[in-house]
Amino acid sequence: MIRIFLFFFCPLIVSTVPLPYAEWAHYHMVWLHNTHTNQVDIQAMFDSYLEHHIPVGIVNIDSRWETNFNTFIFDPEKFPNIRQMLDNIRGKGVHIVLWMTSFINIDSPNYQYAQEHGYLFNKTLKWWHGEGRLLDYFNDHAVNWWHSQIERLLDTVGPIHAFKADESDRYIEKLHDPRITWLKYRTAYYNDTFQLLRRLIGPDALIMSRPVDDNLEWSPREIVFMGWVGDEDGTYDGLKTALRYMLESGSRGYVGFGSDIGGYGTDSSAGPLGRTKELFLRWTAIGALSSFMENGGGGEHLPWKFDNETVDIYRSWVNLHYSLIPYLYTEGTKVALYQNGTLMLPCNDIECFLTHAYFLGPSVYVVPVLRDPTPKQTQLIWLPSSPTGKWISGFNASITHKARSFIFEDTSRLDRIPFYVRQGTLMPMYDLEQSQALDAYKFVLWGKITRRNQPLISSLYTRDGQEWILEFDFIRKHLITRFVHWYKSNDDQQLTTYTWQFCQYINEQPLCTSERQQLRDNSWIELKSLVYEKNLN
Repeated sequence: MIRIFLFFFCPLIVSTVPLPYAEWAHYHMVWLHNTHTNQVDIQAMFDSYLEHHIPVGIVNIDSRWETNFNTFIFDPEKFPNIRQMLDNIRGKGVHIVLWMTSFINIDSPNYQYAQEHGYLFNKTLKWWHGEGRLLDYFNDHAVNWWHSQIERLLDTVGPIHAFKADESDRYIEKLHDPRITWLKYRTAYYNDTFQLLRRLIGPDALIMSRPVDDNLEWSPREIVFMGWVGDEDGTYDGLKTALRYMLESGSRGYVGFGSDIGGYGTDSSAGPLGRTKELFLRWTAIGALSSFMENGGGGEHLPWKFDNETVDIYRSWVNLHYSLIPYLYTEGTKVALYQNGTLMLPCNDIECFLTHAYFLGPSVYVVPVLRDPTPKQTQLIWLPSSPTGKWISGFNASITHKARSFIFEDTSRLDRIPFYVRQGTLMPMYDLEQSQALDAYKFVLWGKITRRNQPLISSLYTRDGQEWILEFDFIRKHLITRFVHWYKSNDDQQLTTYTWQFCQYINEQPLCTSERQQLRDNSWIELKSLVYEKNLN
């Protein structure tokens, strides 16, 4: 349904169909291994991130949170005040994710009822958390019973924004029933989990599940906006494997995903922390320059357990990731709406072979560093084609490079990996210095202006469903915001108020207008100090 209202004296086109996914799919997620699945450790982890001034947008609670696997009842001994803890975390604008599978173990309190009513497939299987039977997603009564348990969970503890749906689906092959293929079962499992939460809490709900892992497709493409590519080792080989699965996920059309920073598994040669500081920070860089930044698993993943430098570098990468979220969400929403792309594509030039280089959206290019830093270390980088013929360093906009050329890049620092932005990109970004509440934007022109009279247009999707056009008027030297559409998620939703300013990145320090505008239709800022390329046509 489409409605038209007056918005700042202009028509406001409103659709009651929400956008394909919520912006928080791009937020920073933290979690602890299931050996620490208890209220004390999770609360301490969350508090420590905030004490170290590291933004957190999602807390995932790993397996063993229940009285038994998939009872959907929090263990009262491990979580004596679960509602209070979750309310406290949600009250800080943080989203909650809970681990689940489709198994019910034979020693679970809900097993006998499910078995007697025919809700389970009639074969007991060994899996990594014991012995159990799979839920029959093709039995409507079984699914309704399953839903009732999840509904009771939400009634008890409040909103759960996503389930991390782990890999129980592949065990269906052990039934050896040709009528129930893995494709059929996994589609039912992941779709039901996603759609149920959407019904219970609305379009803010998501699912965390695998896109490509173990060289296989897992989840349906149309629901993966915060996927992860499985449990890799905490080594450089593990990081290479994660990159391979992420790039394959993008090639197969999955929209958004990431990997466990530092790896899920540990490195026995790395000492008591289970991974080296160097590997952890190289992986942190890839996590920040992915659609979904998430950190947790076996061994040590808390930055402050390494040293103060690790905390500072980790924080800087999280802040960079958050500044890119408007760009990621806008580009991700466009490809999700039209089902024609991904946020992470490999560079397929022959010169990129074996480098794991990739595009993050259409305008950012990333080259991973897959080794420890050494003094004066450099890496040979291939820069692919660009519409303007140039790439700009993501860390120092005064440095530009010619497209379709090789360069040597400094990789001796732990707080940097090579990444570049296409010259001439008009990119929406969050201005974290202005506001940590994610309600202040910077509309950034990367590099000098290369075409004096050619229109420059970009777009923006906000987290409350507003669609905007950003239009660069070179003749008037104005940047203008034009409202397009509001994808309203419910009748009670109110428009969020945002502010913005314009910046041109041509030096290490950006050139920004002192004026900030409220984001509204036909608002504009005069750009008095634009920097142009010499010898423009």
